[in-house]
Amino acid sequence: MRHDAHSSEHDGQLARFTLHSRTEILFLLRAIQKRKLLVNLDLPDSRQIVVTAVLKVNESSNTLILDSARGDALNHELLSGKGAEFVTQLDGVSITFATGPVTLCEYEKLPALRIALPDAIIRLQRREHFRVPMPIANPVRCIVPILSAEDNEPISAHIVDIGCGGVALADISGRLGNVAGRIMPDCKLLLPETEAVVTTLEVRNSAQIRLQNGAFQTRLGCKFIDLPNDMAAKLQRFVMDIERARRNSL
Repeated sequence: MRHDAHSSEHDGQLARFTLHSRTEILFLLRAIQKRKLLVNLDLPDSRQIVVTAVLKVNESSNTLILDSARGDALNHELLSGKGAEFVTQLDGVSITFATGPVTLCEYEKLPALRIALPDAIIRLQRREHFRVPMPIANPVRCIVPILSAEDNEPISAHIVDIGCGGVALADISGRLGNVAGRIMPDCKLLLPETEAVVTTLEVRNSAQIRLQNGAFQTRLGCKFIDLPNDMAAKLQRFVMDIERARRNSL
């Protein structure tokens, strides 16, 4: 029941950030085109990210024309039929959607990529980033470097949930403390099937949780501080992959 309640709450969060209005979707895509914003196409099951831009929003043919990838190998991977995740930022708001199949076309006598206009777009402001829960059976770890002279080795904490704005950690050792505002630099998030994400964490809140065996565990809600762009893209891709897999399993 706890899992069902958590899933319902999570679905509610995602629905709140999902845009279905065709008028609003076209408005956002045209703004991205007009401002010549860079767009990441994240390829599934790959560490490759294609950087492109919107060349044309064609409402009549229900298509979006994108600049072609730089390199035949990347274009070949894009055209494999798996689609990609369209990710960009507009006025500090993350815009993302699954592209579906990508095809090659020509635009103004130059090679380009064509995708269908999306039926829905996920639009997330930084403060609104939803969190995805991490599996309990196979805990994902966060390695926190030595914080004081009393520490002999880095601290290993379990990641409870994660989003593009922050992470919740479970600390059984008690070594992380519970002081709000504490800054923890160079923390390493050991995410599965991708390179580690290295970032500074700021503790925003904490709580003591009693486990079923009677032991206490400290839960820390942490915010990412100055997350580098490449790490942010990697993290966003991971979160969207987890969310996509969760939805496909329902």
